[in-house]
Amino acid sequence: MKKTLKIIGNILFVILIIIGVLLAFPLLPIKNNYKILAVTSGSMKPAINVGSLAIVKPVSVYSVGDIITFQSGSEQSQTTTHRIQEIEESANGQKIYTTKGDVNKEADLNKVEENKILGKVFFSIKYLGYLLGYIKTLPGLILIIIIPATIIIYEELKNVRKEAIELVRKKTDRKKNNKEKIKSKGKDD
Repeated sequence: MKKTLKIIGNILFVILIIIGVLLAFPLLPIKNNYKILAVTSGSMKPAINVGSLAIVKPVSVYSVGDIITFQSGSEQSQTTTHRIQEIEESANGQKIYTTKGDVNKEADLNKVEENKILGKVFFSIKYLGYLLGYIKTLPGLILIIIIPATIIIYEELKNVRKEAIELVRKKTDRKKNNKEKIKSKGKDD
């Protein structure tokens, strides 16, 4: 039973490490790095459902039919993920995109300038967006980061203690053996 729990714990630990790396990698200042976003509206059903995790990466060319994520508000954190319906070119040569959510009847009122596009959605994973949203909360942070880190530190301290006890035992045994050798040598003389 104890062995089974240890195996399950190790599997969960590896999964948490993978999730942590995947969530941390987009934060690195790498040009054209991918982003991981949680989908919070149903405007792209059935292509992308609410609660999905969308993987977005900038590309050099966007085409009609591509699903893109773009900055939709005054803050950079306000984003929208919709499909490109039409591409126009402005007088200064910049491309302007008309977008629309798949379930919406009308195209979006605001057109999207090229510099507002965060990237193209390459794929999405159902339900993992809920996990991402949960991780960003205090209970999620505690459950996903603090508790596993505490367990790791505790296990490492146990290993260090065990090794220290073993070293002290070996040193004590050596001293004891040396004393016995000296005593037996004294009796022989």
